[in-house]
Amino acid sequence: MNPLVSDRYVDHLLSRVLDLDALFALPRFAAMGIDSVKPWLDSCRRVARDVLFPAYRPMDLETPKFTDGRITVPATMHACWRALRELEVIEATHAMPLTVSTLSSAYLMAGNCAAYGYSGLTAGAAHLIEAFATNAVKDTFLQKMRSGEWTGTMALTEPHAGSSLGDLTTKATPTSRGHYLIRGAKIFISAGDHDLADNVVHLTLARIEGAPGGTRGISLFAVPKRRADGKANDVHVTGAIHKIGWRGLPSLALSFGEENDCHGWLVGPEHQGCAACSR
Repeated sequence: MNPLVSDRYVDHLLSRVLDLDALFALPRFAAMGIDSVKPWLDSCRRVARDVLFPAYRPMDLETPKFTDGRITVPATMHACWRALRELEVIEATHAMPLTVSTLSSAYLMAGNCAAYGYSGLTAGAAHLIEAFATNAVKDTFLQKMRSGEWTGTMALTEPHAGSSLGDLTTKATPTSRGHYLIRGAKIFISAGDHDLADNVVHLTLARIEGAPGGTRGISLFAVPKRRADGKANDVHVTGAIHKIGWRGLPSLALSFGEENDCHGWLVGPEHQGCAACSR
């Protein structure tokens, strides 16, 4: 389809089918309007076509490298990340109506799904923190994640359990200082490490000691690669897997707590981690 025809179709959906005027009548979006949204959508189209799509093939050929426990991504991904941060694409998922951010993200995913994955995963992790975490946890993580200074992941799957989350064995031990000590292993964690940002915040499922078995006893934790003071948080990359079709987004095996010093902060009520992740 001709891109201009496609753009007109999306504009038609927004203005005639999805009824944005009704969204802008809501108190939260009262300061917005179709005229303020259109420049944002146009910017997403430009970045998708001029930056992300030309980088797709080079990124698929030059995959991230796993060396000495660290992941480095190609220079083309660094250029994509700068463009996405300048676009404030993570913040947009919070500030704009979901209808608008979803359609704009569709352009970015079509241009280069692997490149967009870093921001999409971060937006999802930030959403969980915003929805369920304490104010202290929000103050630690949210602003830097929404700006793209830090990124985020979902760390759910374990090597022995696959999609059977009720069989996970990652443990969380409470401490007197408000955090938990996390110990376990995860696999297939997309964007679990890279050199695009100083920190990666893993939204991690674990079972608090003494919790019920199965999915009823699983809790959710924010587990950063580095703590707020910059200290390493005992999170380690143990292997890398390349996904066919979007190899620019590393899929990793991670270990937590090899030195019994991995700090995690509870996100939401105890034993309600699976419910939170389904949001």
